[in-house]
Amino acid sequence: MGYEIALFDLDSTLFDSELSEKLALSASFDQYEIKSSHHLLKTYRAINSGLWLDFENKAITLPELRIERFQRLCDELRFNINAEELADVYESNLGKFGGLYHDAEKLLSNVKEKSKVGLITNGLESVQKARLSNFNLTRYFDAILISGECGMSKPDPLIFQASLDLLGHKQKNSVLMIGDSLSSDIAGAENFGIDSCWYNPQCLDTPSAHSPTFVVNSLLEIDSLI
Repeated sequence: MGYEIALFDLDSTLFDSELSEKLALSASFDQYEIKSSHHLLKTYRAINSGLWLDFENKAITLPELRIERFQRLCDELRFNINAEELADVYESNLGKFGGLYHDAEKLLSNVKEKSKVGLITNGLESVQKARLSNFNLTRYFDAILISGECGMSKPDPLIFQASLDLLGHKQKNSVLMIGDSLSSDIAGAENFGIDSCWYNPQCLDTPSAHSPTFVVNSLLEIDSLI
């Protein structure tokens, strides 16, 4: 398709965030001699996903989110644990566990030969920087924007403009945003006026509220779009 810029999301697009989350929660609660369970994980994910939507809508800040999710979890499951302390333990573990999805490295290597590659991620600075370092991911990207570091977040158009500024690129019609989240990646691309690719491995129906330029069910399908 001839895109000069490929902007990628990280979590649940390239990086197996669910695995990272599951292992980090287990390791964190091990320190409090609490065995992780399916119920604990399910409860955490419900709380966490709701708060991230609040963050995208600017109803909560990132520093508030990182503690509030554990305050709610401990209240719900009646754990007598300091939420801020647990947040610190969890974030340290979160940067250590997980890894890229199968074919993600192949995709990034192929795309990097054809275009400039940027990363735009809504996440905590310490966690995302640890992942980038621990899993040797920085080499794939010409520009990296982490919401917890830059103070901007998807779907705000400002973070997309900032990425193009870093890449020294002005033409929006040659930019493609790739991500799994309709509410942040696809909505953000729509808000900014660039093409988008929804990574949809579960083959879900596309909601009428969003109109991604492309929908793919596997990572390697993305290669042919760029």
